[in-house]
Parts: sequence; C-alpha cells; structure tokens
Amino acid sequence: MRKVKFFGAVCLLFAGSFAFAAKKSAPQAMPEWVNVPSAVYPNASYITSVGYASDRDSAEIKALQGIAATFGQSVKSETEASQRMAQAKADGKVATASVNTFSQNISRSVDVDSLIGVEVKEFWLEQSTSTWYAIAVLDREKAAQIYGEMIKKNASAIKTLFSSGAEDKVSFEGYAVYDFAEDIAIENENHLKKVSVIKPVEVDSLKQYCPSSKNYHAKKIEIAKQIPICITVENDVNGRIAAVFQQTISAAGFRGTFDKSARYQLSATVTFERSDTTDGKTVRCRYNIESHILDLDNGQKLAPFSLTGRESHVDFTEAKNRAVKAIESKVKDDFAKSFAAFLKNLVAE
Repeated sequence: MRKVKFFGAVCLLFAGSFAFAAKKSAPQAMPEWVNVPSAVYPNASYITSVGYASDRDSAEIKALQGIAATFGQSVKSETEASQRMAQAKADGKVATASVNTFSQNISRSVDVDSLIGVEVKEFWLEQSTSTWYAIAVLDREKAAQIYGEMIKKNASAIKTLFSSGAEDKVSFEGYAVYDFAEDIAIENENHLKKVSVIKPVEVDSLKQYCPSSKNYHAKKIEIAKQIPICITVENDVNGRIAAVFQQTISAAGFRGTFDKSARYQLSATVTFERSDTTDGKTVRCRYNIESHILDLDNGQKLAPFSLTGRESHVDFTEAKNRAVKAIESKVKDDFAKSFAAFLKNLVAE
C-alpha cells in the first residue's frame, strides 16, 4: 500500500514538473506595441519606431534607424569636420550630446546625433518565425530639454567669441571669429530643426538663441575681401605659378595681390632638377615647391604647403613645361584644399 502511494506521489511530481516546463516554454503573446506603438507610448509624449529582424541586434538597429529617419537627411549636420570644432566640443566650449548608451556597432549604423533622448524600451521574440522585434522610444520632453540646453550653451559660445574684439579686425583673426560663429550657428540651426520635429511648441522660445549663420557667413566674406595677400614666387616661370596662386587666393574670397606692403605675404620657392635615364633616351624634370604665408605683424608663418613630382620627355625644356603645368594643376587643387583647411581651423586668440 505504501509502495502504491509512493509511486503515485512520484507520478504527480513528474506531472507537475512537465506542466511547469510546458507553461514556462509556452510562447508569449504578441505585445501591443508591435502593431500599435501609440497604444503603449502615446504620440503626444513619445516618438516611436519598431524594428524587426532575425536577430536581436539587427532589430534594435532598425528600430533606432527608424527614429533617425524621423528627422530626415536635411536635419543632419552640414558643417565640415574641423579640428577647431572638435577641440571646442572636447573643451566643453561648444555643446555636444554624448550618446554612450549604445554599442559601437549601433553608433556606426545610426546617426548618433539623432539618438539623443532615445531608449530601446522593449524586445519580443516571435518564436514561430524566430523574428525579433524591438521598439525604440524618444521621450519628447527629455530630448527637447537637452537640445534646448545645447542651443543656449552654443549661443553663449558665440557671445564669448565676440567679446575679444578680434571680430572688428580686418585680419585672419577677424575672419576666424565669423567663420567659427558661422559653424556654431549652423549647429544650432540643426538642433532647432530637430526641436521642430520633437516638440514644435518650444521652437519660438529658442529662436532668440539661433542667429542666422548666413549673416555670419556674409560678414566673413566681407572681411576676406578686404584682406590682401601678396604673392611672391622665387624661380617662377613667366609668372605662371604666381598667377595660379593669385587665382586660388581670390577664389577663396581674399585679394591676391603683388603689393609687398600687405600684412600677409605668401612666399613660395620653386626648384627644378634635371635627371637623364641611363639609356639617355628620356629626360626627367623633378619639381618641388614650398610655400607659407608670413604675417608681417607678428612674424608667424602660416598655412605651410609643399608639393613635389616629376615629369618626363625626350627634351628637358618640354619636360619642364610639363612640370609647370603639373604645378599649376596641383596648386589649383591641393593648395586650394590646404588653404581651405587652414581657414577652417583658424582660432581667434
């Protein structure tokens, strides 16, 4: 009799275990947010996006990409990357939001700036299809507050730029003030566009902190037009190299000139070197050019530039002519880029 009772107890124990296991492994019902996100996260308070994929990470990335897409391409930063802006952000002078709640893989896949105030709130695995679902949620109130604080901080940074008095100078320093102010203003304009999507009612109160970047750009160009840069090229060929430097300087908005009384002096030295091949059939002309802009007010050498190359022909005169043409082409392209990078990274003292 005791054996029967013991056997029965064991059977009940196993039956209970199987029932528990079955209950545990039973598929969960589809969460309401999968099909109707607003039912769980109301549109008035949140921006949501649901992503799905065969693995959890991909579903998360798609959900976050959906949030980023809400802002559109036109809202992304249009400023060129510069050491000056990167350093200002690192020093805390210009506001930037640090989004470090996502992995490197996600950061590479999604516009990080559009992740401010975003969280991936929930995941769900549909076992019958092995499909993962994720919902990314942007808290409108939280994100609008963060962007508002960034806009105000950047407005303060612009104000600080104009407190040095350098903006009144017809100089590279004066140019730098307006160029940097333009970059910061563009940052703020992009932040304001995001606020217009996140919480439109806040836009009007923030506009006062967003002066037009176009006004700063116009003032920058106005200063550049008043700055003459004298061009001198040692060992020039019929003035051809000096002429292309002048054209490039003028294309950047400055006054290329040959007036040696100008504060800024672009000095270049060109050298040509002949070398023949061992069979004597080909003549090479190796060329080298070094240049910088000398600031006569303080003796600083600015915007250093150099290039080298080689051209060949059966005749040295023609090889040299080809070398000059190569220099002209490279000054128009390489020097133009180098000079633009110098201007973009100018920092007013």
